[in-house]
Amino acid sequence: MNSFYEKGLRFTCQEGCRYCCAVEPGFVFLSEEDIKKLSDYLKVNEKEFVLNYCREVPFGSISYISLKERQNHDCIFLGDKGCNVYLARPIQCVTYPFWSSVVSSEERWLDEKQWCPGIDVGNLFKESEIQNFLKMREAHLPALWSEVVNGK
Repeated sequence: MNSFYEKGLRFTCQEGCRYCCAVEPGFVFLSEEDIKKLSDYLKVNEKEFVLNYCREVPFGSISYISLKERQNHDCIFLGDKGCNVYLARPIQCVTYPFWSSVVSSEERWLDEKQWCPGIDVGNLFKESEIQNFLKMREAHLPALWSEVVNGK
């Protein structure tokens, strides 16, 4: 494919680092599959899950669904020992840092490395694995608030 990562990229989350789950405000957009997986994991129905753990994010005439954050910008599911829903975490979390915005160039990868201590450390991900993460993200479009809360 002729990407800067044709020989692969290294990444391993570093123990104690919570920067992508806390510290700064952000969005964790959920697909319909994410909502189903998380609501099943928490043993609540999908509408209840969205109303209790999510927030509406307006974009023009539509609104997407994102996980809520605490006042200090921590993800609602971030606990003392890490992610409380790790086994059901959203695709956005599963695929980090292999997002198109991060792996679009070596410069973007190195920019991300400035705040993420796991970049260029540990496990080597092959180009094919990175491409699979990118495809996974593309396949999981954000769910629409109105469709989940008001029914389809």
